[in-house]
Amino acid sequence: MLTAPQEFQRGWRTLLACSVGNGFGLSGFAFYTFGVFVVPLTVAFGWTRGEVSTAASFLLLGTVFTAPIVGTIVDRFGAKRVGLISMVLLSIGYVSLTQLGGEIAFFYAMWLTMSLVGGGTTPVVWTRAVNLWFDKGRGLALGLALAGSGLAGIIGPGVATALIEKYGWQAGYLGISALILLVALPLIGFLFNDNAPSHSQSEHADEAATHPGLTFKESYRTVVFWKIAIGFFFISAIIAGLLINLVPLLIDRDMSAMDAAQIAGVLGFAVLFGRIGVGYLIDRFRAPLVAAIMFSATAAGCLLLTLDSAPTWVFLIAVITLGLSAAAEIDLVAFLVSRFFGLKAYGKIYGSQLSVFYLGAATGPLAVGMSFDISGSYTQVLYAAVVILLFGAIVIGGLGKPRDFSD
Repeated sequence: MLTAPQEFQRGWRTLLACSVGNGFGLSGFAFYTFGVFVVPLTVAFGWTRGEVSTAASFLLLGTVFTAPIVGTIVDRFGAKRVGLISMVLLSIGYVSLTQLGGEIAFFYAMWLTMSLVGGGTTPVVWTRAVNLWFDKGRGLALGLALAGSGLAGIIGPGVATALIEKYGWQAGYLGISALILLVALPLIGFLFNDNAPSHSQSEHADEAATHPGLTFKESYRTVVFWKIAIGFFFISAIIAGLLINLVPLLIDRDMSAMDAAQIAGVLGFAVLFGRIGVGYLIDRFRAPLVAAIMFSATAAGCLLLTLDSAPTWVFLIAVITLGLSAAAEIDLVAFLVSRFFGLKAYGKIYGSQLSVFYLGAATGPLAVGMSFDISGSYTQVLYAAVVILLFGAIVIGGLGKPRDFSD
């Protein structure tokens, strides 16, 4: 049995590739740069913020359907080809967005299509490889792998905003497409290895059967399965709704578009370091307890965002707490699935949980956008967020002790 440092020495190449893949996939650049396009598109086409934000629901909706399918495929055939093909298709999708006209339906259709063809860029692909390579240091490894989205949150809003302000919103989409092709694809192609270290390539197709754990049918008959699903459905809904609308929310606090984008960049730092910190903590403390603390802190941050005339540092604290919950979400689902259900059917089980997660995340932007269009304010949503986050903290925090699936 390897120690955690030995696992990292052996698996760092795959870990780096997973972090890059997650950063440039649907959970990274696509999600964290969406908000900076909201105002430019409302100006360009006369759409409301609610109408533009609804497209984020279509972005997430496709993953509801693809996640279990992708999970089943990678359980059987591996993840590398799926990830690379999806990256190429996602890049093409960004180029297609530059051809938008005034039809909002086309905008929705494009994001739905991108979510379908980009299903192989979601954490269901990257976390499976990490779980195969790491055990003792699994929490930290998952945090590092999924920290790629934190880097995307740091770099993405500023890069996209700079391109939009200088060359127009089309240049923002083209820039993201170019980064996927020139950075993500080469690194994943050279570094990614989703084969378990003790298995040869010829054994890979039957690899899932050699790992201990529950079958998918056995897992969804447990109370834990549904607690995880319900808890993270509501948490993902409110976090996604606030993240997508964070830049316009801050603009409504009398900030410039660039200042709002810079504060949104702080969110990326919070996600980046939060994922690493959460990963470190769940390797040493009960993961449900760590989750409860994170979500409770974010509830307090949402109260700070309701203030109309507060110093900038107050909003920074609120954004940091929001980033911590964003950091804890998908990482915790992956970790909890691997510990409570094992790796025998990890892809399908995690893919199913991810479907519920993304269904909540798809609901959130739609609900937040509609609430703003009706009331002209984000205040009511923020108060609702406090209640929802505390509910999620209670449900996830109440999970029991996982089974022992050690070989």
